[in-house]
Order: sequence, then C-alpha cells, then structure tokens
Amino acid sequence: MPTIFIDNQPFEVSGKDNLLQHCLSLGFNLPYFCWHPALGSVGACRQCAVTQYKNEEDEHGQIVMACMTEIKDGMRVAIESDQAKAFRANVIEWLMTNHPHDCPVCDEGGECHLQDMTVMTGHTYRRFRFPKRTHANQDLGPFINHEMNRCITCYRCVRFYDEYAGGKDLQAFASKNHVYFGRHQDGVLENEFSGNLAEICPTGVFTDKTLKKHYTRKWDLQSAPSVCVHCAVGCNVFAGERYGSLRRILNRYNHQVNGYFICDRGRFGYEFVNSEQRIRDIYFHDGKNGERALTLQEAKQWLSGSRGHRLFGIGSPRASIESNFALRALVGTDNFFAGTSDRDTVLVHGIIDILQRGAVQTPTLQDIEQSDVVFILGEDISNTAPRIALAARRAIWQQAFDYAEKLDIPRWMDGVVRDAARDSCGKLWQVTPNATRLDDVAHTLYLPPPDIARLGFAVANAIDPSAPAVYDLKPELQPFVKNIAQALQAAHRPLIISGSGCYDHDVINAAANIAKALSPNTSTRLYYALPECNQLGLALLNPKPLC
Repeated sequence: MPTIFIDNQPFEVSGKDNLLQHCLSLGFNLPYFCWHPALGSVGACRQCAVTQYKNEEDEHGQIVMACMTEIKDGMRVAIESDQAKAFRANVIEWLMTNHPHDCPVCDEGGECHLQDMTVMTGHTYRRFRFPKRTHANQDLGPFINHEMNRCITCYRCVRFYDEYAGGKDLQAFASKNHVYFGRHQDGVLENEFSGNLAEICPTGVFTDKTLKKHYTRKWDLQSAPSVCVHCAVGCNVFAGERYGSLRRILNRYNHQVNGYFICDRGRFGYEFVNSEQRIRDIYFHDGKNGERALTLQEAKQWLSGSRGHRLFGIGSPRASIESNFALRALVGTDNFFAGTSDRDTVLVHGIIDILQRGAVQTPTLQDIEQSDVVFILGEDISNTAPRIALAARRAIWQQAFDYAEKLDIPRWMDGVVRDAARDSCGKLWQVTPNATRLDDVAHTLYLPPPDIARLGFAVANAIDPSAPAVYDLKPELQPFVKNIAQALQAAHRPLIISGSGCYDHDVINAAANIAKALSPNTSTRLYYALPECNQLGLALLNPKPLC
C-alpha cells in the first residue's frame, strides 16, 4: 500500500481512489463541490486545491486539484499551505459573486453543502458591489422546486441526470458566467430519478417541492431509519416527521442496496401516510345500531368474545411478515386471506421454488452494476423495480471501466473514462411486451408473453444443448437468440433479470433455464423483480393454492 504525506504527516492508503477522497476519509477538512463519490471527478469547481511538492526539499510546490490527482507512493501534499488556502479562498469568492445570500429563506438551510464549504474556507465577507446576474426560474413539475440564482456551476445536476440516470430533458445552456441548468422550456422532469437532484445539488437550486407544502426547518424534524415500501428492492431511507405528520423521505446510504440514490416513487410517494382516508380506528358493525369506532379495550373484549363468530383477516404484501403472521394467528389459517390473488401467489411460489433450489445466486444491487452483460426477460423493471433499472443502466459502463483500467485510467476520472471507452460499453438486452424506459440503451425486442418464454428457452438451449429445445421459434428470432447467447457466454459477470410481470410461468422458468445453462460460470446471477415490498415473505407464510 502506498504511503503519502499530508501536511508532513505520513498515511498509508489503498491508492485506488483520488487524493480528495483519501483526504476526506482521513478526516481532513478539504472543501469540494463538483466531486461526488457516485459520479467521479471532472475538476469543474476548482475548490479542492492543495499544494503538491516534488520531494522533501521542494519548498514552493504547485497547485493541483485533489479530485483529479492520482495517488503515488511517497507523494507529498499540503492542505494548509498559504498558497492553497489563498487559492481556495479566491475560488469560493468567485463562486459566490452572484449568489443571492438568501440562507434565511432557502429550503436548503440547515443542511446546505455550500454553507458548510463556505465557512470551512473562511469566506465570511462579501466585497462584490455590482449588479448580480439573475435567471428566471422554471416550473419543473410537482416534485422539484427550481431557484437558478443560487447556482455555483458545479455541474453535478446534469452529470447525474443525463450521464448517470439517463435523463434527456435537463441540460446546461449558455456558457461562462451565464450557464443555465434547466429544461428547454417549463415542464415536468421526465426521468424517474429526478428527485435525487434535491440531494445531489450542493446548494438550493433544486429542492423538494413536496416538503415546501408543509415546510419545517431541518433541525425540527424527527428522523428515523426506515425501508421503502414501494417495491421489493428494499431501498434504505430516512423518514422525517413533525407533529405526527410525515414530511419527507431522504435516501439512506447502503452500499449493497440503493447506494446514494432512490427513485421518485420512493421519495415522493409518502403522502398516503398522512391521508385522511386511512383507517385509523377499529370499527364494528352490529347490524342494529350501525357502524361505530371501538376503543382498544372494547376491541380486545370483542375479540376475546368472538369465538362463536367467524372472524376473517386480510393481510397485505406491503405489510411486514410479523404483522401478517400476527393477523393469521388471530383469525386462524383458514380465515386468513393474503391480500393477493391466487394467480399472483402461484407465480411467486414458482419463483421461490427456483430460488430455493439455489443453482444460481441472487445479486445485490452492487453485483448488478458490476455485470458486463444483462438480459431482461419479460419484465419492465423501470416500473416494477426502478432502482434495479438504474443499476442495469449503470451496468453497461462496467465493460468501459474494465477497458479504461487496461489503459491505466482510474475509474474515478469520469470524463476521461467516457472519452476513452465510449465504444466499449457493455451490452443490455431485453425482451418485453411493451416499450420501457431502458429502450434508449438496450437492444430491445417486443413480443407477447408466450413468445418471450419460447425465446428464453431457445437462448438456454443455444448456450447448453442439453436444455430443452424449441422447435416452433419464428425464423426471424434466430439471429437475436444467437447474439444473446454468444454475449452471455462471453461475459465474465452475466446477469438474467425476470419477474412476474408477464403473469406467465414459462417466462419465469425460461429465465431460470438460461441461468442454469450459464451456471458453470460461477459469477452468473439471477434476479426476479416483484411489484410489492414483501410479496416474497407473504408467499412464504401463505400456502400455495391448489389451482
């Protein structure tokens, strides 16, 4: 492991990250704006300047940007040198010349990265006395508020929205001191991960409009770790409430699950918690006096005396296993309804049977991002599991990262990697009944569910001739089958994704057959996407229907 000297102190580091990331991990206060651990480095803001010395005798050194500096054994840098501190102070003053200084009314107040970095740099007095540049704000829909005058041109927003999440309707316009980040005209942001702009923006340019409706200062919120309930991925979140009202949802970093980002459904789909239509009391209808709410004591008495009555319980795939189990124990197995159709339950039990056989591992989200070939069979994961779709979108860059490493280009050097490996991206294949949000980066084929299943079985047979053959496949699909099979066989980390979206057992089994055919490759992964957060757990509680 290389040893570096920071302010004359030796530190042993891994060397795989850039100098800025190592400085931050070692506890040094080094300001930055444009760098983000998920986006890599582009050196746009010039705020992370340090002095690098040639050797121990060098007393002058030169200014370098820490986010763009690769670790070398024996390198010497200074964060607290006079020239580095003066350079950083000048940069923050330039960035703040047109900032409105509206912290008391800014929705970002209390957790603003710009505030933290400005204070860290020591910029406390504004000398600029000329008219400020101003921009008109846009209406970006019901979720994101836009205040362009607070922008410091770090480019995080477009780098995430365009390059990372695959959005097409947010760009940087103009140049120099008049760069404008927005849409070509007012309108709802189209990407399903647009809400992350509120977290990734280091200032108050993009903020949560749903929080603005019932705003409270961040330090007045009572927050607790939680798990998103809107799909089966299990993204980790923070739920913030005040006065018994849920006010917002934030991403909670988990390296193996959602990382730094969650989808808009998980971020903005919380208002049902505060709905006045929610059933918050226990009601009883006696047939004579009508319906009335019961107190908890009355409910306990009624339940204890209800043995002569037939009591039904309706569970839910969005409730916890413990809640469903408690309800089933209360009413009895024969009187418990899972809250899903028999057809859904049979499909999920089919997936459980495949997973329990354990021929192929289920991937983490990190595994999905590191796959070099992805084949999606019969599932629109952008709707079923959006965070998995984002990971699959990122997976097409894995081969590019591998190619860049062969050229000794660090993967954190984002712009250079993209330029060097743009023609070496990985392959994403999908066969679905309808258009999806991944069509712009995938080789897509639209087929009805029975044909999707046949194509899947044909791919498995092309990989492993001992797999069941398909004799009625349409001739025009043969080249597609051959290309997919060859790509999966050549992959180092192939991934198969399917699910219950087609309501077809054969599609589910075809995905398993492909994974089994690839199983000699120990890095093969198989993922089944399910629409509800606890559908798998509820099926384990609920016996498989006879139908």
